[in-house]
Amino acid sequence: MVLTRSGCYLTHDSHMYHEAFDALRERSLEARSLGAGLIQALEVWAYVQSRPEPTKVLLTMGKRDVSYDDMPVALSWARHGDVRPRAMPEAHVVTGLNDQHCHMSVPPNSPLQVGDMVGFGISHPCLTFDKWQVICVVDDDYTVTSAIRTFF
Repeated sequence: MVLTRSGCYLTHDSHMYHEAFDALRERSLEARSLGAGLIQALEVWAYVQSRPEPTKVLLTMGKRDVSYDDMPVALSWARHGDVRPRAMPEAHVVTGLNDQHCHMSVPPNSPLQVGDMVGFGISHPCLTFDKWQVICVVDDDYTVTSAIRTFF
């Protein structure tokens, strides 16, 4: 049995590694030649549970679900019946996490409604792997193709 702890070689992330790679690209012509760079491969999805104010959304994701030393980044969203997720409009920003809830600031004209799903990119994949015993693998259409068992 091979046992590894690192998640970053599998998944990268949506924040810390992107910033580090962008800084490397600024310093290195060789790094710039690698193309667009890192693509995150780990998302955590949550439901919009409440929209108590025009500029605030509460979601079903918290510190028990994701790493939180860098806040998750809202990448996309979907409504029941959507074939594919839609890109998240700008200005949808996670402002805090409780144990089981995510607080997100949104513009007043945000399309998000109770019941919609939001896909988040995370930082520090290992810390997120640590919170899930099984992680679903999906294809480009978000069809589950397999599952990975984690051991932490």
